[in-house]
Amino acid sequence: MVEQKTKTSKILILIGSILLIIMAIFHGSGYFFVSDSIKESNADGFLKEIVPVLFAHPSIHLFGLSALGILTLYLKYEAKKILLLLTVLVIIDAILAFSIGGLIPGLLLTIPVVCFSIAGFNINKI
Repeated sequence: MVEQKTKTSKILILIGSILLIIMAIFHGSGYFFVSDSIKESNADGFLKEIVPVLFAHPSIHLFGLSALGILTLYLKYEAKKILLLLTVLVIIDAILAFSIGGLIPGLLLTIPVVCFSIAGFNINKI
């Protein structure tokens, strides 16, 4: 059975994916500041090397999730399942953001969650 995406589903997937890209760019823009700050600190050598890498990971992660969302626009089969997986992964990211005190990132991550979940429910099998 081929899955047919409505125009609403496509728009919601694009909104969620674009928001993830914007968040990735915004987060990644602080990489050099964090790298310079940790190098100037009196932290251990290991921390000076690992903190910039750990800081870059969420940006790469958000880009990957966005690419997965955009991929679903071109899928004819199993797009609903991938959107469900994507929704769960972004929910986990939102929970992690809330758990470290990131109220604004947590709230911003709930927007793609809503977009992807509604888009998944609007996909019809024909």
